[in-house]
Amino acid sequence: MKLQTQSSIYLSSFSLVVFVLIGIVLYSLLRKLSNDELDAILRQERTEVLSNPELLLIANRAGAPFFSRLIAKEIAKSPGDTEVFYDSVNLIKGSGEKSPIRCLRFYETVQDQPVEFILFKSKLPAEQLVQQIILSMTLIAILFLFGIFLLNRFAFRRIWRDFYNTIQALKNYGPNQKALRLSGSRINEFRTLNEEIEKMTLRVSDTYDNLHNFTSHTTHEIQTPLAVIRLKSELLMQTSNLNDEQLQLIQSIGDNSRHLSQLNRSLALLFKIDHHHYSSTGIFYPATGILRQLDNLNELIDIKELKLTTRLPSEITVSMDPSLGDILVHNLVKNAIVHNQPGGMLEIDLQPDMLKVVNNGPDLSYPTDHYFSEFIKGPDSKGLGLGLSLVRKICEVSSLSVKYTYNNGLHQFKITWSEKNNKPG
Repeated sequence: MKLQTQSSIYLSSFSLVVFVLIGIVLYSLLRKLSNDELDAILRQERTEVLSNPELLLIANRAGAPFFSRLIAKEIAKSPGDTEVFYDSVNLIKGSGEKSPIRCLRFYETVQDQPVEFILFKSKLPAEQLVQQIILSMTLIAILFLFGIFLLNRFAFRRIWRDFYNTIQALKNYGPNQKALRLSGSRINEFRTLNEEIEKMTLRVSDTYDNLHNFTSHTTHEIQTPLAVIRLKSELLMQTSNLNDEQLQLIQSIGDNSRHLSQLNRSLALLFKIDHHHYSSTGIFYPATGILRQLDNLNELIDIKELKLTTRLPSEITVSMDPSLGDILVHNLVKNAIVHNQPGGMLEIDLQPDMLKVVNNGPDLSYPTDHYFSEFIKGPDSKGLGLGLSLVRKICEVSSLSVKYTYNNGLHQFKITWSEKNNKPG
């Protein structure tokens, strides 16, 4: 939920509660003022009634009402000089409807006879006035809430425009870009936020440049002495008069230099993938890439006498960086060949939304997900333990999904992608 929407909900809810409370208080106050006014009128009429109570009593006994809003009734005993105000209803003659009234009950002794008098007055005009005021308050509350909606729709959007512009700039920002240059703002908080973001992105950009330069220079500079070491070790291997121990030492130097060179290239590749040096767009032809890798590794397949089965429709394409696609299929195919058993099976099945590679192999020492971590490998592996880590990284940046399962001596890697990621060649 957006911040301005959340703020509007809080403001509207608070305003609604305030209006309800104000309405309740106002209604109670108006009722009290109305009753006080009616009570004052009834007290005044009570004074008029008591100015000649004998006449009222005679008229009451004769059945002739002296006062249309007065009821007089003889009682056995008077409770004393007391008066009681209360609300009641009166039946309107002719219509049969009931009307609210305000009553005053008081007692007086007339010619040694206790009499109960009840004066009443209609509350209908006051009730109508209260209802009109409450209705007006309700309309004001509705108009106020509608005004908040319009304010949120237009005024608040204008106020928060600078903030959303900053959010959009951050969404489009990449670590390989220079520091952001954000527009100024009339609002102090947004202006301060933009200034701090510019400082932060400047530090990020400098750190990224330093790390990139260090990695690039280190990778380049390491390759040269490693090439020299490999060349010198090969020359030493061709030197005569070397005993077996010396040959083994020289061979170990060459093997470790090649191992270190491969490690250097793999780590550099992981760095580039992590920092988005590769494009997320492009068209990759999996069948062409797989056939190329099988051709390069054909000798190893023959040495292991693997039973190769392929299904590679050439028209299938995947939306991803072609160079990353080549690295992906190279690692999958090489992994399936190197870790296969002599005389084992190797099956490569390409479908419109999936690539499946299945091979025989030894039992696993760890759960399958464990092998996607960096520098994790089997006990008999002589590799770097980075192949599957590269596979996972490439799948992440290319919006692909990778799943590794093992069942009854069969290792299966399944790379899947959505239909919209598959583009016609």
